[in-house]
Amino acid sequence: MDINKIKKIIQYDHERRNQIAIEKKYYENDNMIKATGILPADTDPLRNADNRVSHNFHQLITDEKVSYMFTNPVLFDIGEDDTNKKITQALGDDFKSESAYLCTNATNNKVGWLHYWIEDNEFQYATVETEQCIPIFDGKLKKKLIDFYRYYEMTEEDDRCNTKSYVIFEFWDNKHCEKYKFKGNLSGTGLTYMPEAYEEFTHELEDVPFIEFKNNRNMISDLKKYKDLIDIYDKVMSGYANDLEDIQQLIYILENYSGEDLKEFLGELKRYKTVKTETGADGRTNGGLKTLSIEIPVEARNSILEILKKQIYESGQALQQDIEGFGNASGVALKFFYRKLELKAGLTQIEFEKGFNKLIRAIMKFLKISDWKTKTITQTWTRNMISNDLENAQIANESKANETISDETIAKNHPWVENPEEELKKLKSQKEEAQKRQQEIFANAGGFNDNHNEDDGTNE
Repeated sequence: MDINKIKKIIQYDHERRNQIAIEKKYYENDNMIKATGILPADTDPLRNADNRVSHNFHQLITDEKVSYMFTNPVLFDIGEDDTNKKITQALGDDFKSESAYLCTNATNNKVGWLHYWIEDNEFQYATVETEQCIPIFDGKLKKKLIDFYRYYEMTEEDDRCNTKSYVIFEFWDNKHCEKYKFKGNLSGTGLTYMPEAYEEFTHELEDVPFIEFKNNRNMISDLKKYKDLIDIYDKVMSGYANDLEDIQQLIYILENYSGEDLKEFLGELKRYKTVKTETGADGRTNGGLKTLSIEIPVEARNSILEILKKQIYESGQALQQDIEGFGNASGVALKFFYRKLELKAGLTQIEFEKGFNKLIRAIMKFLKISDWKTKTITQTWTRNMISNDLENAQIANESKANETISDETIAKNHPWVENPEEELKKLKSQKEEAQKRQQEIFANAGGFNDNHNEDDGTNE
């Protein structure tokens, strides 16, 4: 790959990386107020405090969505128990964690990326930070990923324990990867754009091994919906904190005391709690002392903070805050409570289903399943939400009694079941054990004997 092209790609990507950095800072509660603050006016002697209060609304709303969607792992079924088991083994113990992190990246940065590869004859995958990724799609209506650029910083220590900074640039297509190592970093001293090392290798994945997980079809981050509201909330609260700090300071206004030593005046005021004044020829006092302080519109501030907080959660489609009295509410009432969060999560799920299908097909291809392209993949998503377990269990019980749905469907939707396949195996084993005990009881009661002789009528 041409070095000049790599240089242009990195230089022109500066704005995108900055935007992603801002979005990540808000998730880490490092909002814009931390950098800007509410600077006091130079002409205002009452303004000295510069508190910068940042609020983690974005982190709370993001984690709420991620936990709602991925506390319970997505289950995959292709209709064959043996293959399902192999797929689960290939996904490994990290699948739930990687799924949650993908959702966090997508929520923050519009899209998350998953990279997969084969290592030691095992299927491997990991989430890649969004700022490292530049996808190249074809120009067709149903866009297809044809190339992929990934670049990131790394550090190494030499024999003398001196730390050196490098930037790694990778170019991927459906057959090979080119890897360049440049000395320098993405900020500060910059890059040399003369590679110190170059590596090229081929792969047999027959596809660009990166999978896209969009936050929604329009590629909009959740932060964009309420960032301005959070900024205003931070400013109002920071200004409130500044006022509370500044109100403790009184400004003394001396009238006709231009020649008075200020330190001596304040010392005598503190010691004697009095102020001397002079009387003119007309018998009137020529001097005087007044104070100037700050008045805080408490009611107005509290009102705007409440309005902003409510609007942040409304715009973020988050759960209502400070709601009491749900108690033993029915399933319908609880679902109504989650309606806005479910709408937001549903749009993300639509996009994530496509990504997970690609991941499962890549695994099936690795497992050498002949019809991996045409296999029907069924995904089961379980939300982590407050529910009326008694009501759900009763519904499952009645459905089983009426024989309206299968045991498998009941197991997948029962509130206590996390792994339906394992639960069905336990249920089958339990039934077999119960039947065995019944046969033993029946035999011991004399109801059945393998060695008995039928009465042939000869006995009297």
